[in-house]
Amino acid sequence: MPEIDITRIAGNIGAMNALNSLQGINKQLAIYQTRLATGKRINSAADDPAGLSIASKLQARSEGLKVALGNIGDAKNLLAVAESGLSRINDILLQMRNKAAQAASDTMGDAERTIIKTQLAAYAKQIDDIVEQTKWNDKQLLKTMTSALRFQTGADAGDKVEFGGVSHSLTAQGLGLGTVSGTASASGPSGLTTVAVGTGLTELSSGTYQIYVNNNGATSSVQLLYNGQLVEISDGSGGTATSQTVDLSGAATVDFGVGVQWSMTGSESGFYQFTYTKAGDYSLSASTAAEFATYLGTVESAMNTVNAEMSNLGSLIGRLSFKEDQVAAAQINVEAAYNRIMNANMAEEQVNASKYLILQQTATAMLAQANTAPQFLLSLFR
Repeated sequence: MPEIDITRIAGNIGAMNALNSLQGINKQLAIYQTRLATGKRINSAADDPAGLSIASKLQARSEGLKVALGNIGDAKNLLAVAESGLSRINDILLQMRNKAAQAASDTMGDAERTIIKTQLAAYAKQIDDIVEQTKWNDKQLLKTMTSALRFQTGADAGDKVEFGGVSHSLTAQGLGLGTVSGTASASGPSGLTTVAVGTGLTELSSGTYQIYVNNNGATSSVQLLYNGQLVEISDGSGGTATSQTVDLSGAATVDFGVGVQWSMTGSESGFYQFTYTKAGDYSLSASTAAEFATYLGTVESAMNTVNAEMSNLGSLIGRLSFKEDQVAAAQINVEAAYNRIMNANMAEEQVNASKYLILQQTATAMLAQANTAPQFLLSLFR
């Protein structure tokens, strides 16, 4: 700061020094007031170029970790959907095991085992429905995937967790629980075949049926029964009835209208049994106690497969839970580091602002005094 010579009034160096100090104080005061107004320590790149660069990177990472936390939550929800599907399949397999265990005992008769087979086929179809319907958006979670699902679980591009889907076929056929029929089939008396279902009639469900032929020649009647109950069939002339009149004085063909047709020789009489398998339904080969015991082992093997898939899924969910805790802690720490660099310490800034407010007032007073100091020279001209 230059030395003051008050005898040289044209320059008024004292006032210029005071003004320079006042301008410096005003600049500093403006900085602290801006920080107090915005809450930020760095309000422009000029305030701290290096700090701004570091803070920008920290902010980007913090935002990336926040998104990763959301991704992990969504991934856990997706896997929970898959786990729910596996749990329901396991529940169905438990019921199938119980039914197979019942049929594996000779306390059951053929009729009871036939009913159990129908139940088991229905359970098998429900397993397939669960496999088809367990989805997240358009992804089927209980089927082998051609490419793994990728979960972004961190701020960096390579920070990911993958789910490749199940490693076994979980359809009932894939688990060995039955065979799916591609087309309808009927097995029983000679000449029995499958045909299209007639108008106004309903296709037979998979199961074992009986045909009763009351052979009286020209006035013969044919009926269809399921579990002792008459089934609605075609009456042969465009309507429906519980029996169809047929001339059995010679060969004749009876179209029941419900998916089966029987070419008869004309000599049939009494009861005839046949098995019908609907297209897309499951058929089981077991019929004796020993065969159901073997089937029981198959169901238990399927349960082991499903339990193994549930275990793998649970391990992945657990891994994501640990990852979630890690990312949450990292996000907080990164946000804290950003806060220390970028944001203002309000208490400290207020202290500094108060100091410069006082200096502003004293500098203004000194400037006023410096402007009046040369006036004593006027006494030399009296």
